[in-house]
Parts: sequence; C-alpha cells; structure tokens
Amino acid sequence: MVHLLKENKKLIRFLLICLMAYLIWVVLYNHWIGPDKRLDFWLSGIEAKEVIVLLKWLGYPVEQMVYGYKHIFYLHDQRLVALATSCNGLVLFPLFSCFIFATHGNLKRKIIYVLIGCMLIYHVNILRIMGLLLVKIYRPESLDFNHKYTFTVLVYSFIFYLWYLWINFYAVSKEKNHA
Repeated sequence: MVHLLKENKKLIRFLLICLMAYLIWVVLYNHWIGPDKRLDFWLSGIEAKEVIVLLKWLGYPVEQMVYGYKHIFYLHDQRLVALATSCNGLVLFPLFSCFIFATHGNLKRKIIYVLIGCMLIYHVNILRIMGLLLVKIYRPESLDFNHKYTFTVLVYSFIFYLWYLWINFYAVSKEKNHA
C-alpha cells in the first residue's frame, strides 16, 4: 500500500487539492452564497438580459419577467421557461477552477486561464439557455429530456475540453517544450 501511495504521489496530491477546494466551495455555497441568493439572482439577471438580446437579434420577440428569484421568459405573452438561480452556471466556475489550480504550473497562467475559461463557460451557458428556449418553442415535449441530458452533456463536455487543453497545451512547462 505504501508503495502504491509513493508511486501515485502527484495524482493523490492533485485529487486531494481538487476535493478540498471543491468541498470549501460547497460549504460556502450551501451556507452563505446559496441561501443569500443575491449573487445567483444577479448572475441569472445578466444572463437573462443577454439571452433576450440575442434571441431578439435572431428575430424572436422574447420578453422576461421576474417572479421571486426566477426570470421567466415569454414569447407573445405565452410562458416559455423559467431561469432558476440553480441554472445560471455559477457552480460550474469553481468546478472548472479547482481542477486548474490543482495542477502544477505557473500561478499567473492559471489565473488567466481560469478567467478566460469561466467567461467561455458563461457564454456556453448562455447558448444552453437559448437552446432550451428554442426547444420549448419548437419541441416543447422534449424540453425535460434536453434540459436534464442533452445540454448537461454538452456543457460538461465543454468543461472537459477546456481541462484537456490546459493539461496538454497550457500547463506544459517551458523545460518540457525544449526537451
């Protein structure tokens, strides 16, 4: 067992850092950020506004109303979907970031990559919300399936792709490039 731990020291370090960082995020979110709702509601509001601008640009006269902590989208006075605070993608940012910060590499590069990655994830989530609205307009019977599976797989696949890029291209040290 000791031999196995020594052989996989870097992997164990990586997994422990990821686990600890994500546990800290979960505690912070479940005890302060989530119950407070202000950060989630603010992010959902920004996303709702961007979605409306983009859909109007595409020719869909979508409107939005706020009820409680939900942003509800309408088309021709007919309710489409509600953007709950749990659907704004906020939990994806620390998931992505924990992985990057747990790897070896230059801290400045990590910070830049995390900021760019979070912005990209944010915009992928905008596309996800738009996609769900279009599914509701054209195929309302498949909204549940697409919400639970299709768009979830797409968003997480994008995050995995960003991790792949980091590991294979951006986290590589200069010494390895010259060897």
